[in-house]
Amino acid sequence: MQPMVLLCTPANGGVWSLRNLSISVPRAVLSGEGQSAVLRCSYDLEGAALYSIRWYKAETEFYRYVPREMPPTMVFPLPGASVDLAQSDYQQVRIVNLNRRLSGDYQCEVSADAPLFHTDIRSAPLTVVDPPFRAPRLSVSQRSYARGDAIRANCSVDEAYPAPNITWILDNHKIAETISWRTSDQDFKERGAFSQMELTILEAEHYKVGLTYTSASLNRVYQDHYIYDREMEDDRDVVRYTMVPPPTGQFALGCVATIFDIYARKSEPIYIREEAPHPASVTGEDSSGTTANYSVLLTSLACVTLASL
Repeated sequence: MQPMVLLCTPANGGVWSLRNLSISVPRAVLSGEGQSAVLRCSYDLEGAALYSIRWYKAETEFYRYVPREMPPTMVFPLPGASVDLAQSDYQQVRIVNLNRRLSGDYQCEVSADAPLFHTDIRSAPLTVVDPPFRAPRLSVSQRSYARGDAIRANCSVDEAYPAPNITWILDNHKIAETISWRTSDQDFKERGAFSQMELTILEAEHYKVGLTYTSASLNRVYQDHYIYDREMEDDRDVVRYTMVPPPTGQFALGCVATIFDIYARKSEPIYIREEAPHPASVTGEDSSGTTANYSVLLTSLACVTLASL
């Protein structure tokens, strides 16, 4: 996970004793005992002495470093977690045993010492993730198809914080993604996710590379995650994808639940097969595009002609 970094420089181009303040916070970390997040703060005091470093969760201070004091570090209660003093100093603070209620904005405030006492503060968001307990569950309306069929598939994911996104996979290629809606306020509620796919098999006699399951066909659908709790009666919530049948007549369909880039889990794939070979066309070509063999038919006609003589 790449941390979010915010930089600050003087707007007027003048000389400050505190310059280039930046904060580095992981965008997301897993919750649980032993899980941790390292928050870093960097700055340039231009030769001035450091007066203090203060870390806040929202507006509540939980860690302070003042080099003039002894000891220089001071920790304040952070419900549901603790500060690892052995790995916290004037540049970083390490929080351990995280839970999802520690999600939110974190701020680093830096103050230079006398005579200027310049102070600046920067913030960045952190999300503590509670992943789903089980893998996504996938179901399909049918496990065999005839060309022209439309197959319905459902992918559901257990409750998690935040609600997972769902990516549809066709023969190991992404074809669509459903993005779960997230609240702007921190209610910390776990929510499930649901996505429905309608997969249409084209009437195509020739397999054409480039018309099927490529990442260029990715179709993102944004929907309210509350859809998990109601029936899918509105077709606007259905992800649609059209494909030509593969040469083997079989393909694998699956779905993946993801939360940021720290959690991803796949469903068991479902294999869907063509019911029967596609019948030969009237032009004398079979479904693979090869000319049919007429030797048996010619032999039969020859026998009939000889018998009538």
